[in-house]
Amino acid sequence: MKEQSSDYILRTQEGVTVVRLRPENLLGILDVNRIQDRLSGLVEAGHHRMVIDLKYVRHAGSAALGMLIALNQLIKSRNGQLVLSHTEFIEPLLEASRTRKLFVIAPDPREAVRMCQG
Repeated sequence: MKEQSSDYILRTQEGVTVVRLRPENLLGILDVNRIQDRLSGLVEAGHHRMVIDLKYVRHAGSAALGMLIALNQLIKSRNGQLVLSHTEFIEPLLEASRTRKLFVIAPDPREAVRMCQG
């Protein structure tokens, strides 16, 4: 499975759904809600092992953080695994909000896929 939109590039790798977010700025509530709706739909459709690759994201706000927390909770409620990769630019947000410990974080998608399989 491979899918592209202006918001993300989605592919399946070794049974894990890898979503590379495309926006440089995840600050707008409408954009974040649109992405969250699509990702939640994937989880509801059975994609319970997911990597969110933040390589292109340079700025994220509280709406994006809320989206990641909600997605993580949804996947965990389905006995799945969410791993974030390339979090370099959102590390300050995760640290300031004291939410970093909520997430499994990998340096890159390849490692993240391995972590989802473990």
